Amino acid sequence: MKKYTPVLLILLTLSGCIQPEPELTEQKLTFIVPGSPDGGWDALAKSIKTVMEKEKLADRNIQILYEEGDGGDDGWARLQESGPGTAAMISSLLLTNNLLGHSPRSYQDFTPLAVMASEWQAVIVREGSSAQSIKDLMKQLKKQPERYPIGIEPQFGNDDQIAFIEAARAEGLSAASLRFYRYSNGDELLAALQSGEIAAASLSSSQSEAFAAKEKVRIIAISSPERLSHLPGVPTWKEQGIDVVFPHWRGVMGPGNMSGQEKEQWSSLLAEVQSSPYWREELKKNHWTSFYRNSEDTAALLEADTKKYRYIMNQK
Repeated sequence: MKKYTPVLLILLTLSGCIQPEPELTEQKLTFIVPGSPDGGWDALAKSIKTVMEKEKLADRNIQILYEEGDGGDDGWARLQESGPGTAAMISSLLLTNNLLGHSPRSYQDFTPLAVMASEWQAVIVREGSSAQSIKDLMKQLKKQPERYPIGIEPQFGNDDQIAFIEAARAEGLSAASLRFYRYSNGDELLAALQSGEIAAASLSSSQSEAFAAKEKVRIIAISSPERLSHLPGVPTWKEQGIDVVFPHWRGVMGPGNMSGQEKEQWSSLLAEVQSSPYWREELKKNHWTSFYRNSEDTAALLEADTKKYRYIMNQK
């Protein structure tokens, strides 16, 4: 009878020498913001970083890396080349970039980790605009749509554009009749609005609020189901007769080659972030709505929203 004891001992010895992978919290973590500083993705990355530091969830400094370009796609391309210690901010633009052919990258090329928050879509006009309400703007668009272009950033097919199209369709306007001008960042968008290059801009509620506080612009509509407590003077689309409610979520994803263990570590870390009282402070500060989804639920949301946006884009 052959004896296998020496072989077994060798295997046990070798296995004892294999170093386990370092815990995620022991690694240098990087958040990729696929856009400019001070935008919505940046706000999310900074808020997550703030909570992680206050709760001491990571042993090393957390880096925020800005990779602006091509409507977020340059940042997501960089994520594909990164290791498990790197994650990127996402929104539905990841889906629409692919559906419209702007990018070969699909959400299936990455590892969905979490959806962290949601806000709403808003429409702003310059202070001297003749449009006092969203109804006024829609009337102008019905008469001479070519004279009233709408500004969005940073990419065609994002929630800013799709939300406005949905509102316009509810008023009997076709998507094909609308003119949209695209700008790389919020500063360019605001300059175009103030110069009269565009008649209005469709953008996130937090960004519109920041503009309204500092610049001579007015918010004339918001896509929430009811008025927001911090913007009591801004009417919803619904109360102005446009039966549309449109949330704008943001989340986090990792590279596509993550192991199950790495994915679980990230999921647990982000779950701790969203359960922290400091996170509730961040939600309040940014006027976000809690919209947390874990990794599995985020994957399901991405699949469902891909179908939803594909349907919307096929409408005329």
